[in-house]
Amino acid sequence: MLIIVCGGTGSGKTTVSQEIRKILPKTITTQIISMDAFYKKREYMDEDIYFKHNFDHPNAFDWPLMLESLTKILNKENTEIPIYDFSVSERTDKFETIIPTDVIIFEGILSLYDAKINELADIKIFVDTPDDERFIRRLLRDKNERGRTDDNVIGQWRNTVRRMHRMFVSPLKAEADIVVPWYKMNQTAIHAIKGAIEALIKK
Repeated sequence: MLIIVCGGTGSGKTTVSQEIRKILPKTITTQIISMDAFYKKREYMDEDIYFKHNFDHPNAFDWPLMLESLTKILNKENTEIPIYDFSVSERTDKFETIIPTDVIIFEGILSLYDAKINELADIKIFVDTPDDERFIRRLLRDKNERGRTDDNVIGQWRNTVRRMHRMFVSPLKAEADIVVPWYKMNQTAIHAIKGAIEALIKK
């Protein structure tokens, strides 16, 4: 089973994915795969993407590899996916072996963007969080976890992130089966998703 969790930067996608994984019965094996693994290597990015550090544009991602990898995993094949290094904003030459589980949670800012990948999904979720809250979360995360400066985070938000969200990410709510408000922990939504997953597994 493939569950897609989509939403803007700082929306809470990873938290929602972890909560889904946590709440499912231990008899259901589950893992989370981040879309970040499928950024193109910089040498293959368009110049306007690379030089503007516009990592929120669809053209920053390796869609054929993403589709191939998810298809193989859902066909119960062990699959190698790239490892992304946030400290240098680059996809490395190293790979992680993914062993198939009962449930795959695939999360990312544009994870609902590709029609062929959407066709693979059993449940499509969009995490909807106000822009100001997302900005604060991104600022704190990038400073504390990725060594970025205030000016770097604010500049990227103003120059690309906010605009890409409005152009490409926000419209993806229309592709979702479930839209989850996530200004704060929404356990009601998580339990509803759990019920939907269990019902599909029983089928």
